[in-house]
Amino acid sequence: MTQTLGIIDMGSNSVRLILVRIENDLSFRLIDEHKESIRLGDGFNENMMLIPSKVDAAVKTLSMFKRLCDAQNVTSIIAVATAAVRKAKNGDQLIQRILHETNIDMKVIPGEEEAYLDFLAVSNSFSINNALILDIGGGSFELILMKDRKAKQCVSIPFGSIDLAEKFNIAGPLTKDEEKKLEEFLEKHLKAISWIKKAKGLPLIGVGGTMRNIGKMDMMRKKYPLDIIHSYQMAAEDLYSLYNKIKKLELDEKKNFPGLSFDRADIFTGSAGLVNSIMKMIDSPKLIISGKGVREGLFYQHLISRNVVINNPLILSLENTAKNMGLDLVHSFQIRKLTMRLFEDLKPLHNIKKDVKNIIDTASILHDSGVIINYYNHHRNSFFVILNSQINGLSHRELIMSAYIASFHRKNKGYDDFSMYSDLIDEEDIQIIKKISVMLRIAESLDKSMSSVVSDLYCVIDEDKVMIKILATNYPEIEINDALTSYNLFKKLFDRAMIIS
Repeated sequence: MTQTLGIIDMGSNSVRLILVRIENDLSFRLIDEHKESIRLGDGFNENMMLIPSKVDAAVKTLSMFKRLCDAQNVTSIIAVATAAVRKAKNGDQLIQRILHETNIDMKVIPGEEEAYLDFLAVSNSFSINNALILDIGGGSFELILMKDRKAKQCVSIPFGSIDLAEKFNIAGPLTKDEEKKLEEFLEKHLKAISWIKKAKGLPLIGVGGTMRNIGKMDMMRKKYPLDIIHSYQMAAEDLYSLYNKIKKLELDEKKNFPGLSFDRADIFTGSAGLVNSIMKMIDSPKLIISGKGVREGLFYQHLISRNVVINNPLILSLENTAKNMGLDLVHSFQIRKLTMRLFEDLKPLHNIKKDVKNIIDTASILHDSGVIINYYNHHRNSFFVILNSQINGLSHRELIMSAYIASFHRKNKGYDDFSMYSDLIDEEDIQIIKKISVMLRIAESLDKSMSSVVSDLYCVIDEDKVMIKILATNYPEIEINDALTSYNLFKKLFDRAMIIS
């Protein structure tokens, strides 16, 4: 039975909703999302009670979200509240009012659980084994040490961007004295985390609105060719440079700074200072931005509860994408198998030293994805579909290379304008694209009937030729003839004649 899941995260800065449709085969897709910035975290009186206007704003927002869920026939709602409600002495009253007026049963989660949800979001949407994960919210920040894709340590510190803005005068330019106080305050709390030194030299993966803003600001400064925030990477030096620039700006200048949200400008400097301090403390080489957070963590938790095993985030994402597009998974995975066989057996000729497994997986499984636009020239369409399919587990370089390779999987001309992405792929990458493309093209030909008539293959390399030996249930004349259309390209790239038998 198809299920539509509503997931709500009520944080200190904003309230967010995603709607996810889950099919019988457990494939899923995001169908809607909403965000309302209500700044719950700066709505406390002197007794740490949420003021009535903020309570009303929260209830009004949840009522609106409930109407949206009802309109989409949502079958269940998972709703959590984090730091602001944890801190509020009248937090329970707010939760009860939400239940009474909206029928949404919201759970207030402790900081450690919030950290674990961040970990679930990151570990299931990146092909990265080791990192320090940071989630900066309005009323707290969480740090998680991930080793071998396991959460080894986690901590939730009860102050965030709103708290830093209230404690320090950061709306405008930081004075030398104010900057010193901020840095000393942050350093004191970070040094109190006994295990943080174990993150030395690891990449920092950033979760939350502050981190997405940092990524967007850097992307706009560099005129980045992709409009994809998830998995965006920036060097530590770029982060330091951005912080040093932003801390000197007046509030009006921050509000107009490209990539920085208008409603976050007055609290941004403190958060950016925290990222800056952590990067320096662990000597992190780069910051990687996550587009996933608590809501996605809740979704993956739900999937796991339905016995979905996530061993490989990329394969999960590729399978899910292929199912949503109605692709033939048996054919897709057969192409992946044959392409990988060719890649392994031709190593003495292609001399590719870089790790390209993720690229081969993506290009081969989604090589036919362009058919959702139009069958004719679908190989070229696959380039744009792959770039815009929100595939998890790839770097942006891997994503672009996968898209190019898929576009060459037929004998017609593929998408060969490499100049637009020259900041992300170099000449060596272009040669890799061309070599893997011809392997994918041969593999596609050898399953032209989409019946796995060619069950497997192996290659024998001689001085002047490569013999591709196929294992088949029947003689695959059509498949062999189609594969031989790649003869000239194969000979050009590998300096060998190609014989298939």
